[in-house]
Amino acid sequence: MRTKSVRQRYLDFSLPSSPTKVVAAYREKYANLNELLLANPAVLDLVHGDFCRWLSVSDTGRESRYTSEEILRTLVVMFVECDSYRDVVVRIENSEFLRGFVGFGFFKPMMDFSFVGKAFAALSEETWKAVNDSLAHYAKEEEWITGEKLRTDTTAYEANIHYPTDSSLLWDSFRVLARVLRLLQKEAPELGFKHRFHDKKVKKLAFYIARNAKSTSKRTQRRVKRTYRLLIDRVRWIAAISKDVQQRLCLVFLEAPELEEYTPIVERIIDQAERRIFEGEVVPVDEKVFSLFEAHTELLQRGKAGKAVEFGHKVLIAQTGEKFITHYRVMPKREEDKDLLNETLEAHRDLFGQVPGTLAADKGFYESVEQLRALEEEIEVVSICKKGRRTAAEEEREHGEAFRAGQSFRAGVEGSISVLKRAFKLNCCLFKGYRHFASSVGCAVFCHNLVLLAQL
Repeated sequence: MRTKSVRQRYLDFSLPSSPTKVVAAYREKYANLNELLLANPAVLDLVHGDFCRWLSVSDTGRESRYTSEEILRTLVVMFVECDSYRDVVVRIENSEFLRGFVGFGFFKPMMDFSFVGKAFAALSEETWKAVNDSLAHYAKEEEWITGEKLRTDTTAYEANIHYPTDSSLLWDSFRVLARVLRLLQKEAPELGFKHRFHDKKVKKLAFYIARNAKSTSKRTQRRVKRTYRLLIDRVRWIAAISKDVQQRLCLVFLEAPELEEYTPIVERIIDQAERRIFEGEVVPVDEKVFSLFEAHTELLQRGKAGKAVEFGHKVLIAQTGEKFITHYRVMPKREEDKDLLNETLEAHRDLFGQVPGTLAADKGFYESVEQLRALEEEIEVVSICKKGRRTAAEEEREHGEAFRAGQSFRAGVEGSISVLKRAFKLNCCLFKGYRHFASSVGCAVFCHNLVLLAQL
């Protein structure tokens, strides 16, 4: 079984704090984080359920080495310090102060980085949502946050993929399937298949296309098209071998999860390349695959300066006047900002029991004049700019003192989004799969709110 926590507090063997202000502030921050975690036992109850369900334990009934509380605190340190799995293990192991914060004390050995990865993977998006709701209710009861103001915005959380082109996706498909099949040839010779895959020849085809795809020469473009045909034929050939091997594996009761995962995606990549290159079809964005490894990735056209397109998912953020994030959502399929406003207000009502006195958002959340009038019947100040041309009355409204103050308040959410990206690992997702993609947002929001409350 897995122990949730231990009441015994370990002795602090770390040296007295340095008189340096930076060191004192660092230790004070973690001391406050410790108090907040102790004051929220419901948070530990929530994560303990997932750890017990998904982390392995001894079949003989021996207690696991690490408690759920120690694992949660390790994840908090990882996101607060913006570390990788390996880096956080090294950081905690070499800091007596952080070992005390996590609960290891002086003698307990540090967990392996691979175990930290498994622990993070055990926590679902729904669990992090419940954890953040629990912390929000605690902050409200302690009167650290109020519902007087609400601001909201969306941002793009990027996936860790290279820029997708048809040739690069086809080359990814070939080399990955070739690697898996070559490994199966060695480990399962009873399957009875022998092939030579000629990776270098296929790589040359993909690289020729990449170098010459933008050439203005008609002769070169004809050759590029012929090269595309050769490349697609090679990828289709290896995809057929992959499907045949899967059938043989079923006959001998063996499994190859990578083949089962990648083969359907490879077939979609082949289909979209043929439709675009040889049929001249404009493939709809919703039907495209942008990565073999992160097939859930979406293309986001947000019109940002220097970044015409982004690859990842859209994330909604809603904050109070104290910068506490009360609501967030990761969208598996992109939605328009104007369709998210009611959801944000409903979440605010659930937490505070009333609508805010000031609602601020950018013009992406504007839907119609009727929408603004309906909001103004409930909310004192609705600071959302209108799209398009304005009447004299609308110009007067948007130049009013309360409206302009609301827009100044709204601008603060951009700073919070920047903090999430720079200091809490939300710049680019290094976790594999949509489930872990969404969970990392919940963990980052939780750590952001913890640090914020620790500074109040």
